[in-house]
Amino acid sequence: MIVCKLSFNNMKKSIKDYAIYFLTLVLGVAIFYMFNSIDSQQAMLQVSRFTKTNYKADDINAWVCICICSNYTRITNCICK
Repeated sequence: MIVCKLSFNNMKKSIKDYAIYFLTLVLGVAIFYMFNSIDSQQAMLQVSRFTKTNYKADDINAWVCICICSNYTRITNCICK
């Protein structure tokens, strides 16, 4: 009886510490199943047929965004030092 009471009190004290880990785990599993279910959606199949013709423009836009973000990060790191 004393051991159960001690373990429940310990659990109540540490629930704030482990809540972030539990929520992160739940979010990760939800994102995993969301991405796995995208390929079976009919709307996404139609979108993928449309975007196959425009993939080069999307590729260029992605590289531009990556370059801007990386340069911004590099500049802010230099300024903060």
